[in-house]
Amino acid sequence: MSAESPTNVTTPKRGYGLAWTTSAYFGEGLPFSVLHQLMTEYLTSIGAAPSQVAATSWLHLPVTAKPLWSPLIDLVLTKRTWTASLQLLFGVGLAGLAAWLHLTAAQSGAPSNWFVFWLMLGFLAVTHAMHDIACDGFYMIALDGHGQALYSGTRQAAYRGAMYVGGALLVYLASPTRDLGVFGASGTSHWPFVIAIAAALMVSVGALNAWLLPHVDEAEVTQREGGKQPFWAPYRTFFQQPHVVLVLAFALTYRLGDTMTSTMSSVLLREQGFGLDDRAFLRSISLTVTIGASVLAGYLLSRGGLEKWLRPFTWVMAIPWYLFVAIAHPPLWGVAICVVLEQLCGALAGTALTVFLMRRCRRAFSASHYAFFTALTSLGATMSGAFSGYLYEAISPVRYFVLTLVASLPALILVRRMSLNRAEP
Repeated sequence: MSAESPTNVTTPKRGYGLAWTTSAYFGEGLPFSVLHQLMTEYLTSIGAAPSQVAATSWLHLPVTAKPLWSPLIDLVLTKRTWTASLQLLFGVGLAGLAAWLHLTAAQSGAPSNWFVFWLMLGFLAVTHAMHDIACDGFYMIALDGHGQALYSGTRQAAYRGAMYVGGALLVYLASPTRDLGVFGASGTSHWPFVIAIAAALMVSVGALNAWLLPHVDEAEVTQREGGKQPFWAPYRTFFQQPHVVLVLAFALTYRLGDTMTSTMSSVLLREQGFGLDDRAFLRSISLTVTIGASVLAGYLLSRGGLEKWLRPFTWVMAIPWYLFVAIAHPPLWGVAICVVLEQLCGALAGTALTVFLMRRCRRAFSASHYAFFTALTSLGATMSGAFSGYLYEAISPVRYFVLTLVASLPALILVRRMSLNRAEP
């Protein structure tokens, strides 16, 4: 199948389908990693206050507004054009951030103007949110049901691979102990160079996808699926689902404790004397475990079903492993064990939540309904993450990580009330 010729919605030849889905979702995962992993480590490494580190959670807000962005993606241009263009735009914007930091940052690497810094990150966050809608929408419109299932695992692996690049490999390069020659001597800030690498990767992926993504007659596909629905139909059917208030509360509160933990984990490790090299090592372990745990969760859910695993996966997510780190101050190997257990539990729960939310989506409006759910879970993550820094500064680390368990209690209570029946077609 040619990447240049229009195609009907079908399952493409496996090699070609694997190539474009992997490339597309690497391009979706890297922006998330840059905004929520790389920037967190950047702020942590320059000595930013916990409240400043936690402010990266506000970059979730455009994702929370997905229901407002999605009509623009549906009505203007094509999802293929949006996907490649927004990847290129994100790369160019990130290159601008790298150049600005290189020219103006202090010796420590800290921004010379925090307003400009957050304004540039805000632009990148909006670009990332719009790209998410376009990329997911293109995936669903370019593949039939069999193709969507066939590439679901490799798509997730590509996304996690991008997070490994942004959250571990680039963090490793950013360590001031590295001697990067002309790109930065040992003892200097390498962050502008590292951010420039991420920008080059995004521009390269965007250019590749501009050529590689299949050409689909999106208007013909929409017509074959029954034509365009009224603008308000997805909203109306979403709020008509059974037990909607309980379901929305469950989605909103599910990851509160988990988000509070991940937002302040780097700060806790910094305060316990673990440098950037150590944190990069721990991130590489955590991301590797996350990939494996997602595969394990998919296997268990396929064998025992959501009915068997949703509750236990939710319960283990609430275990505050970082509370042990805050109390015991273990050596690096002890922290690594806690990181492995925390990531294992979080990935199991996250996979189960995805399956649950997909069950609650009407087939006729699956893309819109799923966007609404992800916007809601993002809202919970944004609010708990954004205020966690101020809370961390106000109380001791031990008390803070006790509160992460308290924040998990609503999900533990609501999971017993959830109906696991599938939504109507």
